[in-house]
Amino acid sequence: MQEQRKKWRGMPAAMALVVVSPLWAGGVPDDLGLQMASPVNQLFTLSSDFTFSSMQGDLPGGDDQDQSSYLLTAAWPIALEGGRTLTVRGYLPVSFNTPTYFTPDREYQEFLIRQQADELPRDYNFFDGHAHLDDIAFDLAWGSVSESGVISMFGLAAVLPTSQDGSVERDQYLLGPEVALGRYTDHSVYGAWLTHLTNVYTVSGGKPKKYDTNETRIRVFFAHNLARGWQLVSNPTIVYDWEGDGGNQWLVPLGGGVARTTQWGSWPWRWSLEAQYYVESPDAFGPQWLVNFNVTPVWPRGE
Repeated sequence: MQEQRKKWRGMPAAMALVVVSPLWAGGVPDDLGLQMASPVNQLFTLSSDFTFSSMQGDLPGGDDQDQSSYLLTAAWPIALEGGRTLTVRGYLPVSFNTPTYFTPDREYQEFLIRQQADELPRDYNFFDGHAHLDDIAFDLAWGSVSESGVISMFGLAAVLPTSQDGSVERDQYLLGPEVALGRYTDHSVYGAWLTHLTNVYTVSGGKPKKYDTNETRIRVFFAHNLARGWQLVSNPTIVYDWEGDGGNQWLVPLGGGVARTTQWGSWPWRWSLEAQYYVESPDAFGPQWLVNFNVTPVWPRGE
């Protein structure tokens, strides 16, 4: 287990090495990078996110945990009349290791720790869940960008119980609304994307439901053009868990990084590297900081 932990802790350095090579490629028009930062655009994308998180908490061993994951996001926009867009997105997450608090009665993953933090015994240990496919998600959203640059989007998000690790799966279908508001300026795009998810059906083999999901997520998006395809970016995701015990509801990261949109072959590619620190994280157990590396090839409409 210690060898595996050293492997994951080396991921931030590996991300930095991977992101260096495309920085000397040719740039592309700056407006393309801004479009990719917005949830409403006319671009077909297949985005890969590699994330490494360092954890903290007052549970035994909480400060020694870390987590690594991969997320593949496919976005398919459908052009409608009047400049509006209907976008279908699919999210395929893979967890490489999931710190889980083990007690004699059951295993407690991060969201269960938030809900039952005040009741958990403080004399047990964490273990790392095996690499596995996590819960697949998707959303369907209608949006537009006005002539004055105002971004608006409304949709429905869902999560399916597809996790392949019995110790950390929720066994719930999640469903909820989403809305995004933002704005384009001459050199920037910014806004917030809010999603609320709650469980609508539990598939725990007929066992009584022992927990609920009731989470609000606010994804902030910001990109500011510099020169030659470079951007300053910030994309933190704020979470409020309505089911969490006192002191364990909020996850609030702050941070940012850089991105560059380049031309490789016949398609544009966007690369970004961000670091975020959690100014608010659950007392019992939650992330302390994270590093995210993203790479996204682009298929502009009509190609």
